[in-house]
Amino acid sequence: MSKKKLGFTMIEVALFLAITGALFVGIAVGTQNSIFQQRYNDAVQNYAEFLRTMYAQTMNVQSEGSGKTEMAIYGKLVSFGETEDLAGNSIENTDAIYSYNVIGDVSLASGKILDVLETDANINVVRKNGGEYQPVGLVEDYRPRWASAIQNTNSTESFKGALLIVRHPASGTVYTFVYKGETLDINKGIRQANQGGVVDYNPLKTIKSNLKNEAVDFCVNPNGINEGGIRRDVRIIKGARNGSGVEIIGDEENRCERL
Repeated sequence: MSKKKLGFTMIEVALFLAITGALFVGIAVGTQNSIFQQRYNDAVQNYAEFLRTMYAQTMNVQSEGSGKTEMAIYGKLVSFGETEDLAGNSIENTDAIYSYNVIGDVSLASGKILDVLETDANINVVRKNGGEYQPVGLVEDYRPRWASAIQNTNSTESFKGALLIVRHPASGTVYTFVYKGETLDINKGIRQANQGGVVDYNPLKTIKSNLKNEAVDFCVNPNGINEGGIRRDVRIIKGARNGSGVEIIGDEENRCERL
């Protein structure tokens, strides 16, 4: 009489464990990639929304001060690549982005907007308070989410420069200008101006001749999160007047080179 076989052989157990392990690894890797991709998409969307917020704050007319005032906030200067915070501490993450209020006279100035910025409306992002320069109102700092980085289109270097979104004091029309190549280091400039007793510190005047009314592409790098070295392109179109001018570009028109 033959005996029935009970249990599993070592080979069968090993095969079962191998197959189960492979399935588990595949599911885990797929889930992790899905989480990374979702985080990256969230970072791109969040950055685009940050830029749209700058337009919303520019279009929302505000006064600066209490009671009757002769000054008004006319827009935002967004600075990329600041090396110090307002306290003078070094910033390790140069992808930190700072936004400053642009203030000017309430009186309706006329002429081209860039000329108005320099002369007629007395526009600046800082003012003297008690003999020292201070930013106008609240300075906001923005950090790209999930360790993403904002870079140039043709390299992995962090984008440096500034974005000026300003409303014309007379017409109310919103204009967008971009300054590329180097950081304004406004936080550092304020500190040095106060230490050196500078009479007239105005970052807008230093970049006026290099401000361009053109489209600008920001490349959001996931730092290895997505495959193939693809970076997403967040573009502000030429002549943008409001938040609808901020676009997340699809693959066909993506100007961000592969890494």
